[in-house]
Amino acid sequence: MMAVIATVVYFTVRDYMLHEAKERYQNMLLNTHEELQRHLSDVMVASENNVYSIERDINYPDMMFGHVERIVKKNHSITCSTILFEPGHYPSKGKVFIPCARRDSVGKVIVTQIDSTYHSYFYDEWLEEQLKADRSEWSMAYFESKMFAGDQKQRLLTTYTTPVHSHEGRAVGLLCTDLSLEFLRNEMMEDVNKMNARLKGDFKHPAYSFIIDNKGTYIVHPDEKRMLRDTLDTSDIMQEERGAATAVIDGIPSWLYYRKVQDVGWTMAVVVPEEVILFNGQMLNITILVVMILGLLATYLFCRKQIKGIADPFAMQKANLEHELKIANAIQMAMLPKSVNSLSEAIDLYAALTPARDVGGDLYDYFLRDNRLYFCIGDVSGKGVPAALMMALVRAMFRSETRRAESAKAIVDTINHNICEESTAGYFATMFVGILDLATGDLDYCNAGHEPPIISGRPLDVKVNLPAGALLEWDYEGQHTQLKPGDMLFVYTDGLTEAMNDSGELLGRELVQQVASEHVSDSAQQLVELMEAEVHRHAGNAEQSDDITLLAIKWQQDLQLSIAASMDDIGQLMPFIANVAQQAGIDTKEAKRLRLAVEEAVANVINHGQATTIRLQATTDDNLLVLTIDDDGQPFDPTAGSPTDFSVPADERPSGGLGIMFLHKMTDGLEYQRIDGHNILRIRKVIK
Repeated sequence: MMAVIATVVYFTVRDYMLHEAKERYQNMLLNTHEELQRHLSDVMVASENNVYSIERDINYPDMMFGHVERIVKKNHSITCSTILFEPGHYPSKGKVFIPCARRDSVGKVIVTQIDSTYHSYFYDEWLEEQLKADRSEWSMAYFESKMFAGDQKQRLLTTYTTPVHSHEGRAVGLLCTDLSLEFLRNEMMEDVNKMNARLKGDFKHPAYSFIIDNKGTYIVHPDEKRMLRDTLDTSDIMQEERGAATAVIDGIPSWLYYRKVQDVGWTMAVVVPEEVILFNGQMLNITILVVMILGLLATYLFCRKQIKGIADPFAMQKANLEHELKIANAIQMAMLPKSVNSLSEAIDLYAALTPARDVGGDLYDYFLRDNRLYFCIGDVSGKGVPAALMMALVRAMFRSETRRAESAKAIVDTINHNICEESTAGYFATMFVGILDLATGDLDYCNAGHEPPIISGRPLDVKVNLPAGALLEWDYEGQHTQLKPGDMLFVYTDGLTEAMNDSGELLGRELVQQVASEHVSDSAQQLVELMEAEVHRHAGNAEQSDDITLLAIKWQQDLQLSIAASMDDIGQLMPFIANVAQQAGIDTKEAKRLRLAVEEAVANVINHGQATTIRLQATTDDNLLVLTIDDDGQPFDPTAGSPTDFSVPADERPSGGLGIMFLHKMTDGLEYQRIDGHNILRIRKVIK
């Protein structure tokens, strides 16, 4: 019997340690991955946004210095910005013209023109190939040029290159923005060292982390001599987006936890020798075996007591009560609405409730009526079954009153009156009730002593109202605010901010607000799940002391726009197309091309169609975005124009040819129809 128990304990503990290690190191990689993605995104956005200004001033070479200086000064993630023009592009500047701005070791930005002797790109085919490819991409990692490093240690860099076009649309240079990877190596080493220190074991081979590129070359490694020199064969491991695998690395049997960085084709990983993972488990197994041997005599008495306890009537009653509580929990969870996003395309909604016991007093509810989202979150005083019954009563009141009331204040007033009238033995409920107009983004809300919600990382202003049921005569005060497209409203109960760890430290509002502000661009589900993960990280092994309820709502405005057929209104296209591109998941470069195509099409309508009103509507289907332009002007088919003949002098060509050619180049398809006196132009864009 002891052998069976020892075997079961060994494998159970081993599986637990492997699972716990996987969670621990994958979370560490997730944090590092998010930090790296943030830096990569900063560099890409800065490059794509500034290349438009560079192309605008392409005929003025001296203005290029100002552009590269602005890029470095406004983006702390960027250490250097350089524009590599094709040889002889500016005859007045000679064969070589390389404007550059870089940040030195003390943070000062230096602007200069680099001499060609420090760059070999004029003497090989790299620049020609990059210009011919005409696309933005990340370079392989490399060490900083000694010209820039001087006496300092050379930094590890990667470069994002973006093509720079002439006014004729030809790629004539590359905008190169450099990102230092020193922060990445320092952060990964620090995180792994903290993990090793927590285990308190004197390991011959401790855990370490590394990053490799798509060829298996080490980019980051604890041994600097192996960086950009040694490689790791990953042909039979690390094939998925993220995961864990066993491997023999440098002759040591280890577990490998990894996560891929798609934008640059890298893989970050943590190598953990098996002895490190199983160290605590082995110590626990030894302790258990010693206790089992010493307690062999007590086994008989313990089993006898347990058998007697099972037969005891009081134990039977306890078992029945626990069974009934589980049924009550299932009923309570079934009362809550399902977290689905099929309510409306204009909102992204997700909620979660975790009771501290089998049943609890937290609640949330929502439903859609007349294109308005009615929702609430609440926390009933008390714990256990009484609080759960009160929770069911408050939710029923909310559902009933929202069928009649037209304001959040009226709903809370009635719930307060009903609780006080029912004489609920001193029970009350903090509540936040809101009504969101999905067409306009107007939020009508009333807060009854509840935690202030967070809207896109900022605390929402709430009036000081008593909880519902505290005072019959209380006159609740409602409020209004206007949501912007993409705003995220995050509402929660105090079980989140008051979650405690083993030392009695609270999670706190400040950390909750920080997490919410850092993830405003995430989906509602991602934000709720990140908050849950933050609670688990903070609490550790501490028992949950209060119910935790989380509700996230992101408003996404309908993708429609109507403007007058006037050049004065064409400026409304930029934010509209930006919103369309963001919701469709189109990258920055393609969004710019889409905006230029739409502006060209609308300008044609305004200048030549004699229209009065122009309507735009965007729809997505699978991987295709269709943007429809509807105007009431004269018949005009922009898809029927003949190709421009560049052999004919510009002043002798028919007008409109270049615009039509531009539309075809910037889009993935055009379709025109004349329906009921309206021109209908559909612009198609493939979502990659």
